Amino acid sequence: MKTYIVLIVIALAASVSEPRAQQSASDAASSSHPPANRGLADLNAMTFDCPKAGLNAAAREAAKAPTQGTYQFSYFNIIHDAHHAFYEVHFKSNYQGEPTLKYCVSMYCQQGWDPAMSKTEVTLMPNERRRRAKAHACGVPSAKRKS
Repeated sequence: MKTYIVLIVIALAASVSEPRAQQSASDAASSSHPPANRGLADLNAMTFDCPKAGLNAAAREAAKAPTQGTYQFSYFNIIHDAHHAFYEVHFKSNYQGEPTLKYCVSMYCQQGWDPAMSKTEVTLMPNERRRRAKAHACGVPSAKRKS
């Protein structure tokens, strides 16, 4: 009788610990993929404060635009990334037929800058602009790209 009790206890102990082993194996497999509910934490970690401030300034302006749908962020370009920074930011509506909102954001951004004290200008760019061979976005020469 004691043998049966010992076997039952061992069997129960093995069956209880087996799902945990399977669960920890599935946890290890999923740890290589970050959870989907992290929001924009990864993007936030890789984005400097100046571009974030420029994106936010353009988003505040886009939120004021009259629309029958909803505007959403669709494009970002660093035009000039020095102390006097220029960014081009676009927002596209989910309502067909509404124009894409294109903004030029200019701001003075230096190490140790305070976004609350920084002067930021947001200008709505014309939708149909003709690009010539040496056209400049936001009225400034584009940043040179390293090849």
